[in-house]
Amino acid sequence: MQDKFKSLPLGLPLTLASIGTVATLVAGKRFHAGFGAVWTVLSLWHGWQHRKKMQADVCRIPWCKEAGEPAENTLAAMVDSFQVDAYTPGRVRLRSLLLAANPQWQQPVEEYVKSFTGVKSAVVTPLTGSLLITYKPDELQKKPKLAALEKAIARLAESQS
Repeated sequence: MQDKFKSLPLGLPLTLASIGTVATLVAGKRFHAGFGAVWTVLSLWHGWQHRKKMQADVCRIPWCKEAGEPAENTLAAMVDSFQVDAYTPGRVRLRSLLLAANPQWQQPVEEYVKSFTGVKSAVVTPLTGSLLITYKPDELQKKPKLAALEKAIARLAESQS
């Protein structure tokens, strides 16, 4: 129940509250204030739902650096270093020597991967540089870019075996 509550889509209620706020500019202060309060609450709730993804996105901006290295160079290098160890729809194990060499990345990588819709779990094993991702394939298929990524991983897994 709590998981369903956390992922409740707020786009439609936010849109309706926004339209109501604008539409009630001429209808009276009570209606306008009411719609404005609902809109504010829904906006804050929506931000709370996506706090992990927003935090990861904020660290991609140029002035957010770790140990003097730009985040985008670090991320690109790590993504390039991944190899597909095992793949079945709903479960993929990736391995990276960079992940093994940087155990401090364990929590940020896990949180970032978990922030995507449909991802059930993401577990990094720093000793081996392994990243195990379990996800709901049907949820992933709803997002064209993620579906394309899954197909690319499947091709990589086939070519490596």
